[in-house]
Amino acid sequence: MKDTKKILGFCVLISFLSMPLAFFVGNQRFSFQSEFIGQETAEVGELVRFLAEGELVKWECLPHTSDSESYGDHNENFVVSFRKPGTYTVVAAIYNEGKLDIHTQEVKVGGIVVDPIKPIGIDAELVSKVAEWVQKYKVDPVICQQLSANFTKVAVEIQEKKVSSPGQIITRTAELNSDLKLNEGLMAELQAYLTSQADAGNLMTAEQHLVVWNSIAAGLNAN
Repeated sequence: MKDTKKILGFCVLISFLSMPLAFFVGNQRFSFQSEFIGQETAEVGELVRFLAEGELVKWECLPHTSDSESYGDHNENFVVSFRKPGTYTVVAAIYNEGKLDIHTQEVKVGGIVVDPIKPIGIDAELVSKVAEWVQKYKVDPVICQQLSANFTKVAVEIQEKKVSSPGQIITRTAELNSDLKLNEGLMAELQAYLTSQADAGNLMTAEQHLVVWNSIAAGLNAN
């Protein structure tokens, strides 16, 4: 495994060094400290989040999965889901103040094989909106975690085709959130957003809901 990580780190390093220098260097100077946050275990279908702080971050996952997305001003956020049990390695190559750090995290995935409707999609704009609402209304971090877990659970159920119609998805989400002491400001923003998207015809299918629910979950954990 150590040899595999070395090879993987070297591949990511080569990938970074092959990028144009202008992509990394500008007139601005940053004072980030390289930091990597991840988790070691997950269930099949669970939305797993990683954070790597630096001037610029590049992500890889082995074995490769198309069910992943990175986002953020510095590409610092990474979310991934796994269709099959097994051991995966998530790699973050963090460029910071002229140095490149390689961080690896093994994730042991349990559960049964699922066949998601489509690869995970993240709407970066919605993620940012939700993160801003959390700050604006000073939402309790514990509530954020609970809400995020509930939206993620519904997203998994969409993937497993346990819920599919808009009515089923909304009802299931409300059911999971019914015992939470929800922040009124945040919920009003979410309701207004979902209503506007539904009116625009952007929440007609399970696939569309999957992207929105994943993005809301990511936004709730973005701060």
